[in-house]
This record gives sequence, C-alpha cells and structure tokens, in this order.
Amino acid sequence: MRAPRARGFAKQHGPLRPVVERVLRGFLTCGLVEHGFARLWCGTCRTSVLCPFSCRGRSFCPSCEKKKQLLWAEWLQKEVLAPVPHRHVVLTMPRLLRGIFRKRRELLLDLAQCAAEAVAEYMKRQVGAEARPGIVVSIATAGDLLQWHPHGHLLLTDGAFSDDGAFRPLETWDADAVMKLFREGLLARLIERHAISQDLARRLLAWRHPGFSAHIGKAIPFEDKKAIEDVACYIVRKPLSLKKPVYLDGQKAVLYRSRMNPSLGRNFEAMDPLEWLARLADHIPDPGKHRTHFYAHYANRVRGERPSEELGHQKHEEEQPRKRRCSPSWARLIAKVFQAAPLVCKRGGGPLKVVAYITHTVAIRRILDHLDLSPPEKPPLDVREVVRVPVDDEGREIGASPA
Repeated sequence: MRAPRARGFAKQHGPLRPVVERVLRGFLTCGLVEHGFARLWCGTCRTSVLCPFSCRGRSFCPSCEKKKQLLWAEWLQKEVLAPVPHRHVVLTMPRLLRGIFRKRRELLLDLAQCAAEAVAEYMKRQVGAEARPGIVVSIATAGDLLQWHPHGHLLLTDGAFSDDGAFRPLETWDADAVMKLFREGLLARLIERHAISQDLARRLLAWRHPGFSAHIGKAIPFEDKKAIEDVACYIVRKPLSLKKPVYLDGQKAVLYRSRMNPSLGRNFEAMDPLEWLARLADHIPDPGKHRTHFYAHYANRVRGERPSEELGHQKHEEEQPRKRRCSPSWARLIAKVFQAAPLVCKRGGGPLKVVAYITHTVAIRRILDHLDLSPPEKPPLDVREVVRVPVDDEGREIGASPA
C-alpha cells in the first residue's frame, strides 16, 4: 500500500491494529486443507475423510461467527435467562458522537454501562426503588452498510425482581423516557471521560431532534424458546453477511447491498475493495475486550451467589460439586448451521471417527499429494511493502503539518 493511501486510511479508520492483521491472515487459511485438517475414518466402508480447521476469528469470519452465535444463544437461554418474559431494546446515538468511540474504543464499555443504567433506572421508577431487572447488553459497531455505528442491543426482563425474588412485570413502556435517561447518562459519562465538552453536551440537549433513539420490542414469552434464541443470535450477529456483497471485477469495486438507508436515500454502497476491508476491520474487537455484558439480576456476581441465597446459605458438603457445562461439539453446531451431519459417512452411512489431527507442513503435503488433493501451484503474488504510518491518539500522522 502506498504511503499516501496508508495515511488516508489511518486518518479515517485509525492506525492499523495488530489484531486486524492477525484475524485477516487467519481468515485466509480458514477451511483450507493445505493449512491443516482432522482425519476422519469410517469403519463401515473404510473411507478416509479430511476435515479442514477453522480460523475462529472474532467478528469477521461468517462461518465461525455463526457457530459462536448459536453456541452463545443456547447457553444464554439455558443458563442465564430467568423463566419470565423478555424484551429486545435498541439504543442509538447521534452521528456526531460515533467517531469518538472509534478513536477511543475503551468507551464502548461505558456505552454498555450507560444503556444498562438507563433501563434499570426506568424500571425503578415504574416498579419500585428496590426492583432489579435482568439485563444483557451487546455492543454492535456496524450499521447496515458496514459504516461505523456503535449502538446497544439489550435483552432484558419485561419487569424486575424484588428483594424476595418475586417477579413484578412492567405494564407499559415509554420509549421516549428511556431515550432521555440514556442520553443524559451517556453525555454525563463522556464529559467525565473528557471525551466531549460541556458546551457540546448542552448543544446536544438543546437539539429539536435529539439524535438519540430507543426502540422497545414486543414482549417475548419465555416458553417461546426459539424466539428467545433468535433474538439472542441477532444481538450478537456478525457485521458481514455473505448475501450482501457483490464484487464488480471490471470496475474493481465492491457493491454492498442492504435495506434502504433513510439518511443516504439508497440501499447500497459502492466501495473500493481496500475501503471495504477497512470498514470490516473497524468492527474487529481488540483482544480481551468483550462485546456482551451482564448487569443487575443477570450480573456474574449475582448469578454466582444466587444458589446459596435460595438454599439459605446452607453448606453442601454431601452434595457433588456442580459439573462444568460441556461445550457442544463442533459437529452438532455444523449440523445446525448447514443442515448436514459432518460425522456421518456420505458413502456408507456409518459413523466417522477422528483418528488424527494433521498440522505438520510436510505431513500435510505428503497426504494431499497421495490423495491428489494438492492445490495447484500459483505464481507468486507481487510483494508490496506494508507502510505503517505513525499516528497519534487522534489518528493524525505524526509530524504532518496541520491543515
């Protein structure tokens, strides 16, 4: 990439983060047998099958992310959510504030906290001061056209729990009141973090159209487990959908289609391939940074203390220790995503068993050559130097003269 082009990307999208290069390079090896595989054996027809490894990249690979969504949604529905109705709530902010969260990604945690505090405060005003709802917050950063659009998805109880554990349902919801609580809390938090000035906050509060919004979904009964899992999958969905992009080879452009965008007046975006990759890379979270958070009745500490409280703080020496939840097998997840059983032989119908994991380069090459599965040799690509432009915290090139 040429230096002027690199400076343009650094100014708009920030400096190239190490995690982006690692995830993109891992995606290039996902599902390719030449980068390693598991060998499966059918004892019925004595057939050998090679199953390539996946990259497990965060918020990028559509296949790996889909399996994570299903796994997380199943765990949430079975282990976390209480047997009460729930609602899906979406909280958004004006475009003027969105760029702050790209330059300072640590503020995404404050966004989740402000969203949870807003609905918790609304619950207390409606149900009672001691009421505590169950709140799951997922922070999404992508809009319909992959633009940077941080907002919060909340899956919360349609009511709150009192100190004695009784559930008190909420009769009505006021989206405007929730929006105002979220706006006041987020602006105050951004001022506290020195991200915006008090003058800017006063101007935002004086806007005729606030720019903030709150969408309150319909109540979902807990008995409708499929609807609960569908909403859980939706709030942690991946930014990229393979049904939306189209590569225009003649024009060397990516056409990304989505639903109608009211601000742009169109349902598509034509981008340079590098710009498309840069937009995708924006939504890859930093290592160790979570996008889903649990608050109030669903907080980790509260859920950990709940069994002892319900049993009256009795000791359980005679009871067996609780077995850790076993992770569902990759075969079951693949069968759920692609409607195909990967551990059933297509030729003989017998079960397939994993007999070896092949990761050594020489062994991989020998096996693929023996099975005539080696990929065709390609001419070496033109090597281009990756120019890393030094930038400051605001994404501006160090040493460049101000405009």
